[in-house]
Amino acid sequence: LKIPNEYAIAYIIDGQHRLYGYANSNFIDTNTIPVVALNGLESVEQLSLFMDINQNQKAVSPSLRLVLEEDLYWDADRADSRLKALRSSIIKELSISTGPLYNKVSIGEDPALLSADPFAKAILRSGLLPKVKGNQYDDGTTAASLYNVNNTNHSQEMTKAKKNIVNFLNMCYELVEEDYPTTFDDDKFFIVSNRGTYPFIMILGSLNTFLVEENVLNIKSSSKDRYINIEKYLRALLMGLEELSDEDADKYLIIRGAGAETTWLRFFQSIINAKYSEYEPLDLIDWKERQNEALQDEGRKYGEQIEKYMKNHILNNLKELYKNKWELEIANIMRECQNRASLEDEKNYKEGIEKEKTDWTEMFNINDYKSIIEKHWTKKPNDNTSFKSFETIFSIDMGFGFNSKAEKIKWISHFNSYRNLWAHAGTKEKRLNKVEVEFLEKIYTQLTSA
Repeated sequence: LKIPNEYAIAYIIDGQHRLYGYANSNFIDTNTIPVVALNGLESVEQLSLFMDINQNQKAVSPSLRLVLEEDLYWDADRADSRLKALRSSIIKELSISTGPLYNKVSIGEDPALLSADPFAKAILRSGLLPKVKGNQYDDGTTAASLYNVNNTNHSQEMTKAKKNIVNFLNMCYELVEEDYPTTFDDDKFFIVSNRGTYPFIMILGSLNTFLVEENVLNIKSSSKDRYINIEKYLRALLMGLEELSDEDADKYLIIRGAGAETTWLRFFQSIINAKYSEYEPLDLIDWKERQNEALQDEGRKYGEQIEKYMKNHILNNLKELYKNKWELEIANIMRECQNRASLEDEKNYKEGIEKEKTDWTEMFNINDYKSIIEKHWTKKPNDNTSFKSFETIFSIDMGFGFNSKAEKIKWISHFNSYRNLWAHAGTKEKRLNKVEVEFLEKIYTQLTSA
């Protein structure tokens, strides 16, 4: 068997990771590896075989993939791949360095107190590293990051950023460990836990961005200076958490799933904002507005009135246009509404709710209204000169353009998306903010003044 000494003469269909691991072992020059080689396979057959093997065996764990990213992508051509490698290297260093997280973060397939996944998400999203797609950096995220995108010596800059970020994070975790040991040692609490990792690192990134915007910090600031300037805000958070009543703490600790991360982050931000009002990031302002019950009631009031107005004018116009045949004109929509009404009656019956039979006209949705408006946009009866067409009633200029029919009723799609916010009163994260309520008010005002 003769194998040419040329680049890329074969594809490895299975066993890539074992070969990759073996390549850096002490046995590379002395041992041999048994392989099965297939010669002359068509490309389609090769792909089919690869998919067959790799889809039907145990997947590589996310934690192990993180470890591999550092070696695979450190010298990659794409900036986003290099930052993934840097992120993995930071996580690894946090766990193996002599800081507070020593042996606390799962690396590879070794079990540990903390999963690497929340670290991975937070480090890329916190602003400590810039956002990048391909080789294009997001200009809005470069100023506050600890990575100098202008340094063309990528490996040098990655090593420098890794050192600065690891030192900064270790200092922040050391504060918790040394001055708030009860909080640090409680793996069911807000900081050193899998649910707490993401919001804690995100709040550190948020504070760093805030102080950069205030011209207190910049990319040249040392890790020590960064920590010193953030410390008072961090202490406000940690003291606020320790002073929580059991009832207030439980209100947040019982939250599970992906929503916990964002809710805890907003909670952390609100604790700091309560003591230092100058710290009020836009996402916190938005969150506060969505928790404001008076604002939700106002938005819901406008939403319900808009929907009522739409239904009344659409049905009145249809009846005026088509007289006693109006139901046949929208027969397909009527059938869908009748089906919804039947399902609603069935649900009420099964739940033991005594209720009158549901009228199908109560089961229109916003998309039904939009379809009717579009189809009958300019139609008018011949015998009624005072009749207002759908175009006259429902054309609203909301800044989306005002030339075509699509532009004139684009507000309906936006209204429909906002309806999902005010219609689900129990979902704290998916509710209305001030801008959205003002949008609903503007629609209501223009409809009712037409």
